[in-house]
Amino acid sequence: MLFLFVKFLYIIILSFLYGHTIQRLLGQPSSLSGQTSFPLTALTGLFGISVIAAYLSLFIPLAGLAHGIILGIGIICFLFTRKSVAEQLRQASGASIGMKLFFIIAILYAVTLSAQQSITYDEGLYYAQFIKWMQFYKVVPGLANLHVRFGFNSHWHVLAAVFNFSWLTGNTSNHINGVLYLLVVLYLLPGKEDVSFIRFLKLGLLVLINMPQVCVYNVIAPAADLPVFYLGCLLVVVWLENNPTGNVFLLLAPLFLVTVKVSAVPVLLITLLLFVQLLRNKSYAKSAVLVAVSLLIFAPWLIRNIILTGYPLFPMELPDLFHTGWSVPLSVIHATRQDITSFAFYRTADIARLLNDSLFQRFSTWFMHSVRVYDKLLLLFALVSPVIVFLKRKQLPTNFLPIYIFLVLGCCFWLIQAPDPRFAYGYLAPLFVITIALCLPFLQQARYLLLFCLLDVVMFQAATLILHSRLHKTFVAQKIIQDVPDHTVILPAPYSTQPVETDEAPFHMYIPLNTELCWDNPLPCADHMPKGVTMRGGSLGDGFVHEK
Repeated sequence: MLFLFVKFLYIIILSFLYGHTIQRLLGQPSSLSGQTSFPLTALTGLFGISVIAAYLSLFIPLAGLAHGIILGIGIICFLFTRKSVAEQLRQASGASIGMKLFFIIAILYAVTLSAQQSITYDEGLYYAQFIKWMQFYKVVPGLANLHVRFGFNSHWHVLAAVFNFSWLTGNTSNHINGVLYLLVVLYLLPGKEDVSFIRFLKLGLLVLINMPQVCVYNVIAPAADLPVFYLGCLLVVVWLENNPTGNVFLLLAPLFLVTVKVSAVPVLLITLLLFVQLLRNKSYAKSAVLVAVSLLIFAPWLIRNIILTGYPLFPMELPDLFHTGWSVPLSVIHATRQDITSFAFYRTADIARLLNDSLFQRFSTWFMHSVRVYDKLLLLFALVSPVIVFLKRKQLPTNFLPIYIFLVLGCCFWLIQAPDPRFAYGYLAPLFVITIALCLPFLQQARYLLLFCLLDVVMFQAATLILHSRLHKTFVAQKIIQDVPDHTVILPAPYSTQPVETDEAPFHMYIPLNTELCWDNPLPCADHMPKGVTMRGGSLGDGFVHEK
């Protein structure tokens, strides 16, 4: 836990230095420096670090040298902006004693939860291995041919690789989501200047981002679903605040989220709204800056996609325009999309059932058997929200309709693509809180609202730790994971030790026994030896190709 505390603190400080510099470079007036939110500044810095790291990954592994370059740039940022940085840090320390105490509890919770043994299935399946590939090799051509999920190129995993520190400590530490959790919690703590609607929205979202079923799997692992959820909530709050100090965040966050998870593409509606506003105001220079920043962020992500999979967008069934020679076969991409959709509907990859069921059968089975009670509640509030918004149309906050339309369209996109509720919390949670705020406006003025919500958060935090303990025992009993020594005061618990067998044809490969989870086993490791796949050269870094 002590290691994670130092690691999280280091990441936040470095990210803040980057974020403050980015805000100044993108034209945020220096007169607003002392008013800018500390967590938004640090999050902006994380976006910047991820882009730099993605560019570096095209040429070198994301290990000691890459981190040294990123640290060096951070030091330069500090030297050029140290006076305004000190001013913003003084402003960030002005919270009340009660808020500081609550945030200390949040820190202890985030560090304690992150230090536990990971029970996140996808981390064992591909997160840990994909991050390990980035640490040992520059981006590997055709890596998705080895395991199709290595093609789910996420800049969030790029960040996890940069801050892994295994090259320094010898211990794998992919913990990055705890940093995100702390920064989002800090922003959602209401300030004295917040109007009643924003205060209620922040507190409602503060409770929902602590839902135990979300945190127990996603805070502990570098899951890309968490930034989509958390940053989606922040975008709604920042938009409705109408505060010019949040403009840089509104500009960068949607672009970053698409590089985190391509299914977050509806968030680009916010970017489109900003672009239209700039054109209407005849701010052509700022419009050009928006286009240039978009290209700068998307370029390394698209290049990495092409190198990893052969396609600029993955897993989308696109023609092989680049003829790289290592493109993932379209049949594999099609089967992968069916797996994702089938699991979203039935909680299992039952492709035969997916193809045979009608649309009505799919959604009825999904709602009755696959959607949990708490998710059904969120869905029902989302369904009734248009009625409430229409009835309360004269009482809506300033600039409300654009962000509300974004949330509704996001939900529609999610239902069409793969209706697993965890993919839509970034839309459902804000809709839930907004609907309550409009339907029961007297709650916004409730005397003990702050105390009640903070107590709810603490109870959710305790419930999450208890839930992890129970799930850990269950997964060990089911042999999904193997128990590891529980000495987490200094260092976090290591990954599950997974026995493997080796396959030598057509190349040396580690395959886990009795499961498909590789966790932190040596490279290359996957759940099976893919048929028809060979190495492109004598080194793993040369990549993999599917023979035709």
